[in-house]
Amino acid sequence: MPDTLDLSALGNIDPAWTHLRKQVTPAAELALPDARLKWYDVHRPDQPIPAATRTRAREFLAAEVAAGRVVTRGDLGFIVLHSSGTVLFALLCLWRGVNEMWQAAYASTDGGPFTPAQQADGLTPTQCVWELGPTTHERMAWSHYLESARDQDAKLAYLADRLTGLV
Repeated sequence: MPDTLDLSALGNIDPAWTHLRKQVTPAAELALPDARLKWYDVHRPDQPIPAATRTRAREFLAAEVAAGRVVTRGDLGFIVLHSSGTVLFALLCLWRGVNEMWQAAYASTDGGPFTPAQQADGLTPTQCVWELGPTTHERMAWSHYLESARDQDAKLAYLADRLTGLV
């Protein structure tokens, strides 16, 4: 049977655009009063995120929690700091409800302040293909944790399980 579905008007991408691989680099955990979060930098392989930029993001996210705009309550999770040209994305992800990932997403343009990700067309942006690399790893790491004894050793094993490499 011939395929009669016409997809010519859907999913079109500028032919000049080239998909590049990005580097995922773990950094020090962010320890908050009521949460412990792994940290991942996502960047072009030849353009690592500067320490000062990472520090700015860490301070911003800690301030969001301290101000109660993001509420932590005994959470484990991870952060993805993604450098995308002149925009820096900070994604704070918490494991909640046993098997749910909850996320707060922020963007900073040209070194400006971080602001919450905004809706467009009734949708909220979540993650791009590069940010999904660490998230996919974390999904598997959290599943291993859920299958474990979920004790101190299992929590330490979860925190030690990090992704590094190209996505």
